Amino acid sequence: MVEGAQQYCLDRGLEPDLGARLVIVVEELVANLVEHGGVAADGLIELVLTQEQGAIAIALSDSGVAFDPRSDDPDAGIPERGGGAGIDLVKAWAEIVDYQSGNGRNRLLLKMWVS
Repeated sequence: MVEGAQQYCLDRGLEPDLGARLVIVVEELVANLVEHGGVAADGLIELVLTQEQGAIAIALSDSGVAFDPRSDDPDAGIPERGGGAGIDLVKAWAEIVDYQSGNGRNRLLLKMWVS
């Protein structure tokens, strides 16, 4: 997944800072699916990156435990040792547009704005 995000950035000639943030967002989301979502390291996780007017759309689909990151407590802050820091980072750099869970699949849609 991370390699795919890196290649996407290279293929589109994204500004290095934006590309680095995109790769970190993808890495955090996938790591959470493996570490907390019950998706095996070789499990099926689908990632689709598309460029839209002024944004990069990120679509992530998986078979892990249902979790809507918008339900996370926004006032909890970043803990000292793990446990939510990745989601807080994702929320700081990307807008969560939609989350759906059904038929054994989760689908998370995000946008990263291009400045």
